[in-house]
Amino acid sequence: MQNIDRLFFGTAILLGLAGMAMGIEMGIRQDFTLTPVHAHINLLGWVSMALYGLAYRTGMVRRDRWAAVQYGLALAGSILMPAGLYFAIVQDNHAVIAAGSLLAFASLALFGINFLRTRAE
Repeated sequence: MQNIDRLFFGTAILLGLAGMAMGIEMGIRQDFTLTPVHAHINLLGWVSMALYGLAYRTGMVRRDRWAAVQYGLALAGSILMPAGLYFAIVQDNHAVIAAGSLLAFASLALFGINFLRTRAE
């Protein structure tokens, strides 16, 4: 996965734009009910994905098949957790947020394992 860093960072940009657009829309409407959704899109989508990308770019973690699996988990968690927050707030349905949270957790855990697998130079 030679371009995994760019994949993470490109995804971070797209999700960051989505989070900012949501924040702008909430500000225009002056309805901040979904602030937790906006915050989690920015935190998981923009910040976490960008940090993962930077770590892969600097060589702190290996760019191998584990990186591709970690990207899939991170992407799914970055989408499902905020979506789950939306359903929890609007419909009092907590199933999706549970799945999204577990995927985001698994992504960070795999990232940590991959970090430990990488020898410091």
